Amino acid sequence: MNDDELLARLKSADPALTPHAPLPDIDRLVEDTLTTDTAHRTGSTAPAKTAARRSRRQLLGLAAAAGLLLLGGGIAGGVMANNDNGHPASAGPLTLTTDSGLGSQKCVTPSPDTLRGYPTLFLGTVTSIKGSTVTFRVDYWLKGGDTETVVLDSDASRPEALTFSDGERYIVAAENGVVPACGANVASDETVDEFRQAFGK
Repeated sequence: MNDDELLARLKSADPALTPHAPLPDIDRLVEDTLTTDTAHRTGSTAPAKTAARRSRRQLLGLAAAAGLLLLGGGIAGGVMANNDNGHPASAGPLTLTTDSGLGSQKCVTPSPDTLRGYPTLFLGTVTSIKGSTVTFRVDYWLKGGDTETVVLDSDASRPEALTFSDGERYIVAAENGVVPACGANVASDETVDEFRQAFGK
């Protein structure tokens, strides 16, 4: 049997070429193709080409997912590294000291007008007091800062030194890293609201 005879025999055996062959159900075939997993249809004897294609698709999916994670991490890192003022957060806490001069003057009630001239101004909550070191968590930077923590070295040995209570909120003003005698005051909720409104925070 030569090639032509073999081809003629194959054509005669093809049911699609007979006049009684049913028309294909295109909708069912498309649905089957879209909803059937190639690995399940072909079983464990899937051709190497199909397996390679599937493996390539999985790698592309993993690469896309990794790219999205990196992008999301970069955006989250950028948001976390900026404070309310849009300034990048510094590596460590801001360190301040109290005024070493003797202060016997009476302090006026803090207001946005009386403290506006200070280049460093924040509302913060005392998180720890260890000896003369007071640590603040910054609730709102009003002027000049970008850290989440401020450490204040308050010389408690001086009678006129500022005193602090753990968990209390304060409005703190400083110039050149020094908090003046009247530069730290307990901040009530009303004071916090007043300062936030005045400084647009």
